[in-house]
Amino acid sequence: MIVITLTKVPPALRGDLTKWYQEVQTGVYVGNVSARIRDLLWDRVQKTIGQGEATMVYS
Repeated sequence: MIVITLTKVPPALRGDLTKWYQEVQTGVYVGNVSARIRDLLWDRVQKTIGQGEATMVYS
């Protein structure tokens, strides 16, 4: 399981994550994807985060 939290990020980034994860609360995304997809999505987060904040937790 993977959990990503976002704060003050562009709307396009939030839209990208909803394609792969469920948004259980505003800015909180939960899902179960492969390590490859997880890493690609995290790269996307890092490139488009702007002045926002993000955290990711996974086992």
